[in-house]
Amino acid sequence: MLTNITAAFEKTAVFDSAISEPQYADWKPPGELWKSTEAGGQTYEIWKGSLVDMAVKQMVRRVQIFVPFFIEGGTFIDLSEPEWSLERWTIFFLYQKKSVDTTPATSPYVFMGYSTVYRYFLYQPVAGPSSSSPKKQAINRPANLNFEFPLPQSSFSSLPCRSRISQFVILPPFQQGGNGSRFYNAIFDFYLQQLQTIEITVEDPNEAFDDLRDLNDLARLRADPEFMALRINTDVVTRGKGPVPRDIVDIDALEKVRRKYKIAPRQFYRVVEMRLLSLIPAGVRQSLLVEQENSKKAVPDLKVREHEYHLWQLWVKKRLYKHNKDTLIQLDRVERIEKLEEALGGVEADYARLLRALDSRSKLNNGGANNAGGAASNGKRSSPGEPEDGEPAAKKVKFTA
Repeated sequence: MLTNITAAFEKTAVFDSAISEPQYADWKPPGELWKSTEAGGQTYEIWKGSLVDMAVKQMVRRVQIFVPFFIEGGTFIDLSEPEWSLERWTIFFLYQKKSVDTTPATSPYVFMGYSTVYRYFLYQPVAGPSSSSPKKQAINRPANLNFEFPLPQSSFSSLPCRSRISQFVILPPFQQGGNGSRFYNAIFDFYLQQLQTIEITVEDPNEAFDDLRDLNDLARLRADPEFMALRINTDVVTRGKGPVPRDIVDIDALEKVRRKYKIAPRQFYRVVEMRLLSLIPAGVRQSLLVEQENSKKAVPDLKVREHEYHLWQLWVKKRLYKHNKDTLIQLDRVERIEKLEEALGGVEADYARLLRALDSRSKLNNGGANNAGGAASNGKRSSPGEPEDGEPAAKKVKFTA
């Protein structure tokens, strides 16, 4: 191996000769094969493994040089941590597998990218006793202070957790081809099958990864009949300056879908907002524009649809206010309303852009073309911690002075 490392600094012919040695012909990725897919006549394989596996650990030691190149503010994983800590890391590798090997001395696997996922313990509160339960009895058990961390009788992998995508890299030659979406969905599919994972989150994504995540989460949920059946309750009556009604949408039904797909609350309700906005006619959504008056005339049940749009706005404003309360309470009432309206307009415009992108992608897929969504999705920023709801601060609407 030392000879081959030295060859990297020699002429191209020397390097090509070194990597064409017969020992590489039978090389396979470390870990285990998770998923294999075919698209556009190409075969793609996703392999996974734990950092406890020495082969996976060695692979990460070599490829994480890409982190400072492609991830803004990204940092290396500390591979010297104890085994119980490394056990929390799961590494996914994306490869293209060549079906025709023109050079028998080389492996058919072409490295395309990788992703790291870290598992955090997620506290699950125990439901309190019902009012009809008998009077609580004092617990009388002997104290046992003879223990050490981590507890030897329990493994972290058996505890409920939040699985967080920490690093996500697709190499430049393989961007703009749907490989980011393919890789993201494969990782998501894996954790949907893991009973211990309660939520799947992302560590401080950049704008490109935000788009990839939004598009693929919405596409996944669109395949669920329960999600597609959700609607705004137009029977709700708003009362002037009163609080936003709680029954604009069926929260219990939404939470059922959210837990099923293990999406963190903040991300899930953004996707729900996109879905509900897509059900409102464009003429109603643009009702404040004079040039849209003619399109409004073609909308059936115009009053009902305008009321639906108004309820959608109230529901989104409520979320925006909740997540930006610390900033908004510092403003006077008039300026607070202006900033909230401004933020709402930005959110609606961004949702419309994403919905157009998803519709375009669906048309391409229906025509047999490759999935082009979310390709250039590198650049996840590293953050020292994660908000309690599991969502990055980058998702929050920024209010400017």
